[in-house]
Amino acid sequence: MNRYDPTDELSRLRARPTQEPIKLMGLLIVAPACNSAEYTARLRSLLSEAIEISREADFDEEDVAPDCLPSWFLALTNGHPEGVDDDPVGSEGKSRYLAARDNRPWEAVEWIYTFDPELRSWSWWDATEDDHGNVRIWIDTKGEPRVPMEELWWAVYLAGARNVEPMSLEYAEVWRRQASLPADT
Repeated sequence: MNRYDPTDELSRLRARPTQEPIKLMGLLIVAPACNSAEYTARLRSLLSEAIEISREADFDEEDVAPDCLPSWFLALTNGHPEGVDDDPVGSEGKSRYLAARDNRPWEAVEWIYTFDPELRSWSWWDATEDDHGNVRIWIDTKGEPRVPMEELWWAVYLAGARNVEPMSLEYAEVWRRQASLPADT
């Protein structure tokens, strides 16, 4: 198994990894605007679809359509600057992203291109929960303390993040001692 293979990454999005992680992993600590299981299911479904699209797409030769991404994500990224009424969790996450990160929303078409496997510098590892109800998102950055990953920040917030701490590196041993959050609710 290859930690950087999209098929392996998809399996980690669907269930707790069985592979051995690298020694130092990237960690984002998220305070979700909903319960941790719902938040994690939203994020995993979005990233799973993005990885599926990236496996099939020829980023050099064709337009890559984001149509398979979750409808809640498409509604939040396509023409709704304030969010959408029927998704208060995603709308709050979007406004929090705009305030905390860039003040410029992404469009779905632009966002999906960042999943070109030749350009992406991180891969999903797992999601766990701490004692305070925060979601701990574990990513493989090949041990690098800083990697370009604004597309992940956008996904993390739109899935319903109220707050996200800056990425830090944490020993894989900490991840091993935590239970994974389920892939669906």
